[in-house]
Amino acid sequence: MKSANTKSFDSGFASWNNAVANLSDIDWTEQLRILNDVADLITPELSIEDITATIYLNVNHLIDAFQFAVGIYNEQEGMISYKGMIEDGKRIPDFSVDAIAENRFASWCIRHESDIFMNDIDSEYSKYLKYKPIPLAGSDPKAALYVPLKLHNKVVGLITVRTIRKNVYQQHHLYILKTVGNFVVRALELAKISSKSFLKAGGMLKEWRWCNEGELSASSKKELQQLTVREKEVLFLLATGLSNKELAKKLFVSSTTIKTHTLNIYQKMGVANRTSAIVKAMELGWFF
Repeated sequence: MKSANTKSFDSGFASWNNAVANLSDIDWTEQLRILNDVADLITPELSIEDITATIYLNVNHLIDAFQFAVGIYNEQEGMISYKGMIEDGKRIPDFSVDAIAENRFASWCIRHESDIFMNDIDSEYSKYLKYKPIPLAGSDPKAALYVPLKLHNKVVGLITVRTIRKNVYQQHHLYILKTVGNFVVRALELAKISSKSFLKAGGMLKEWRWCNEGELSASSKKELQQLTVREKEVLFLLATGLSNKELAKKLFVSSTTIKTHTLNIYQKMGVANRTSAIVKAMELGWFF
């Protein structure tokens, strides 16, 4: 018998599949390839500014992202901070938004922990706000998508694309933005784990080592034993933050070979990208 979560997933996937079935002009293989590339590029070593720039360079192949930004929510201060927002290829000066502001889309998104989908802001803003807000930075957008970022069921920020053109977004664009948002959240989670784990007493950097397999739980050991010796080596080097190109150079193989190894690792670990693989490896106690 399927669990409630499984039934919910099946229902959600079927709904999505039906929604995009008629979008025959979309090359889904190419879209998924770009998403996979974005996932590989986002690592915990990147700052929010770097992550924003990295995503922007790729996401415009998938969505009209005339404006693109990641906002980080500080619950204690009640502020949403934007660092590295990009408009039409140019960086916008950093700014902040009051998270309890009554007339800001970002604040609404955070407070309600809900998506915002607008293809015509002039006529649709009233679904979310009493008055159409004046932009704090950049051009006045005509369409926008906002998605809250959640970590352990807690809102930690938001990701948004906006454009000066009306009627350009479709429902699958929201799913793409959600997926990219998940990449960002996993990078934030890994960076948080790393910041706690990399430092020894006295503030010196820790040298990562593989665990003693005999000390692992039965389930953790079983998962680890699915990886080949080379795949373990690649996974360990992924955790050090090396790019695929750097990995290939270090192991004296081609980038294509590294790509094959990483895809095998993801499949065996049941994850979608390098960040998720590293986080799961840490959670399973494979590194110390």
